[in-house]
Amino acid sequence: MKHAPARQRFYELTRLTEEYLPLAECALCIAWEDQGECDVEAVLQHLDDLAGSARLRLEDLTQPRDVVAALNDYLFAELGFRGNYCDYNNPANSFIDRVLETRTGLPIILSIIYMEVGWRLGLPINGVALPGHFIARYHTVQEEILVDPFNQGRLWSWSDCERQVSSVYGTATPILMQQVMAPPSKHAILARLLRNLKHVYLVQQNFSRSLAAVERIVWLEPDNMLEIRDRGLLRVRLDQLFHGLEDLERYIRAAPHAPDLPELQQYTTLLTTGMVTNN
Repeated sequence: MKHAPARQRFYELTRLTEEYLPLAECALCIAWEDQGECDVEAVLQHLDDLAGSARLRLEDLTQPRDVVAALNDYLFAELGFRGNYCDYNNPANSFIDRVLETRTGLPIILSIIYMEVGWRLGLPINGVALPGHFIARYHTVQEEILVDPFNQGRLWSWSDCERQVSSVYGTATPILMQQVMAPPSKHAILARLLRNLKHVYLVQQNFSRSLAAVERIVWLEPDNMLEIRDRGLLRVRLDQLFHGLEDLERYIRAAPHAPDLPELQQYTTLLTTGMVTNN
């Protein structure tokens, strides 16, 4: 299997605890598998070099806003990292090696690069997994600064985040905002990155690639029944009938009140009687 080394490395790395899990290297394993190749060491060195150059610009800065302003000026004004508005659904926007090369990509990958550079500098940076968008946060006891790498480092306010949440959920209650604004784990960031790829590949009708994304999501989130359902549907679509039915039946047992249950029960019945084809 062409993807086996990349997949195996991804599985090994994501067994590590949050503290030790190397986010950039895991993202590289995703790019490596999907592209068929990736010079992992060279890309990690590229991140080290970015941090080394940024360190020179941050010397003697102590105030959080000065630090963020200097880092943003380097990454966005000087180097030109930005969101890819023109070709948003290109899978390359989710591959960290390609984004480092072109300096354009999706919000989550640009935020991962921002975080990785910041971590190498010892900065207190984490992610913010807003619905429909992903940004970074410089956080100290005294101050919180929200940075949008997709929009060339534009600073967000709490009200901006509330508007983003309301645009998706229709409301932004204090409890919901507390949940949304909690720093996502590295596992959750990787799962979200893979979900982006899953949907891009589905739009392209690249079902084998979409299945590969779902397989890795399920590895990260083994109890996510929606992903197990989708893995089953993709397996069936790719003529992996036995394992596809296993997934669909597992979903049916685990979600007895799901709105799609009647349709799926009918579908699995037709599959077992040989009345459904993928043509």
